[in-house]
Amino acid sequence: MIGLYPIGVVPINGLVDESVAPPVEVVVGRSAQWRLVVLLGGGDVSHLLSGKVEIDREEGAAAVAEFSLFFPPGVPVPVDVPQREVTLDFVVTTDGVSRVARLFTGAVAEPEWSATDRLMRLTCTDRLQQRVEMLSLAQLNSLIPGVWSDDVFDPAEGRQRWEVAQDLLSTLPASLDCSVMGEIRLTSWYAQAPAYRFGAGSAVHESVQVELAQLRNALNRAEIEVNFRYTQLWQHTERYGWLHPGLHGLIDTPGFCQWRVWSTETPDVPMIESAVESSGQVLVGSPTYQRVLLSSGNPCGDGVPWINTYADLLLGAAFQAARRWTQTVTETYRVVLATPAGLESGGEVVTRDSVSIEVENPLADTWEDSLKTRSVGAEVDGSGVDVPSPNPLGDEARRRAGLSAVMWRARTEIIAAHRETTVSWTVPTPLALGVDLIHTLELADQYTHAVGKCRRVVHRLDHETGEALTDLSIASMQGVAGGDPMAVPAPLDVTLPPLADTPGPPNAGSLPTQIGGRVNHPPNGSGPTGGGPVEPYNDALDGFAGNYDANDDSTAEQFPRRFTISSRAIPELYRDELTREGQTLIRIGIPSDRLEL
Repeated sequence: MIGLYPIGVVPINGLVDESVAPPVEVVVGRSAQWRLVVLLGGGDVSHLLSGKVEIDREEGAAAVAEFSLFFPPGVPVPVDVPQREVTLDFVVTTDGVSRVARLFTGAVAEPEWSATDRLMRLTCTDRLQQRVEMLSLAQLNSLIPGVWSDDVFDPAEGRQRWEVAQDLLSTLPASLDCSVMGEIRLTSWYAQAPAYRFGAGSAVHESVQVELAQLRNALNRAEIEVNFRYTQLWQHTERYGWLHPGLHGLIDTPGFCQWRVWSTETPDVPMIESAVESSGQVLVGSPTYQRVLLSSGNPCGDGVPWINTYADLLLGAAFQAARRWTQTVTETYRVVLATPAGLESGGEVVTRDSVSIEVENPLADTWEDSLKTRSVGAEVDGSGVDVPSPNPLGDEARRRAGLSAVMWRARTEIIAAHRETTVSWTVPTPLALGVDLIHTLELADQYTHAVGKCRRVVHRLDHETGEALTDLSIASMQGVAGGDPMAVPAPLDVTLPPLADTPGPPNAGSLPTQIGGRVNHPPNGSGPTGGGPVEPYNDALDGFAGNYDANDDSTAEQFPRRFTISSRAIPELYRDELTREGQTLIRIGIPSDRLEL
């Protein structure tokens, strides 16, 4: 806290600083003479004043001044008064000492002319709203350092600045208004040390009024639901391996020479690529192929030449296949902000609010089709073989901003509801000079002792009766101090067990081989080492199927030449919407201003 204002709400020096000097003790029982000096467009029109003057200044609103000017016959009447600058100064003389105090600075808003009695009634304002409209968004954010989120409020661009200001103010326990000199300022709602003390006999007889807060307005609990939705990117890469059994565990030329004795059909590179595509995956990485040797005069050293002009025939392959998919993730944050009364059963006065934050990312729209088959050494769509999986496309800044805005807005509503009690009293205007909306006032008169931040100042000056009175109102904040610090809930845990722990395709790392075209495998062929019957063809078995080049029986079953693989079944846990919920309770502490009746 800085004083009574929470750290992090506004920067240091961001609000009008209220002096902590001892309060000014209002002295009563002294007569005074007063007059009002009015400048209109720089010209003194005080001598034209007639009747009553009222100046109304209230926190969070534009100040309004109303007065009438009498123009005797023959005196020119200005007709171009709208928007003319207006100042009202109160001059009071007490015990021979004069004092001048500014009561209002603004401009004419609505002039009215009465030809019958030659009175011009002028309604003036300090143009708070118009002046805010002239600010840039950067200036507005500097003036009102509230919490902003485009997911909670309408986008600021293109909107009225005053509307944006109200959105910002809804997250701050503070008011925006103007000083008597016309300076725009932001003032905290929290009472500080009294700047003025009105003791016994200072208030006009029977003018003290106390308007107590009503239960129906005593908001003490806010229930918030924020749904944060985004897309999670998944990529799974499966590793496959296949070696022809005719190699008998050897590789390169020695393995080729073993296979050549009882040669068979073999797969080729296009069959591998087709098998991957048929499985719903994409060939990625750099496949390793053991190719059948090309034509050679004596590759095995046995004097027997070898003829092969097709370079893509294979005796072995190690490759990777991948696929991508997306998963929607919804994090639901349920936050309750409550005073002690708001936590008691039957005592809750509740407001509810909900916000949905949906993060859209164009990457999610193309993710599933973004993998491209690549040849050796090529890249995979610039992403490489391995990508973090899952890869959430959330936006932590948006999550925090959205939660912060809706939480601070709810907190401000609760605080506002606890300052509905208003204490008002009337004093002679000379006793109220210098009192401003930024000040904390103390009243100790007429059986009422109250301290609170000034909420309203109304000066009522009557030139016919000579009466000069000022109505003062303070907001009395009533609550229970303490509470929890305001903190945005941490991100929810959306991690899942590794996908690699789920059942994968059978024998992916060592794909089987089925060789037909014979009744029996020859010794040291593509079956058992000692030979044996050829098993019937199994179409459900992954891997390669083909036939011996030389058969031993014309009735032997001919196997189809094919190469197939299966992909891993992705469980619903990784495909369906993933939801997580979190509960947070924040106890709101509200200080109690002194109020004794």
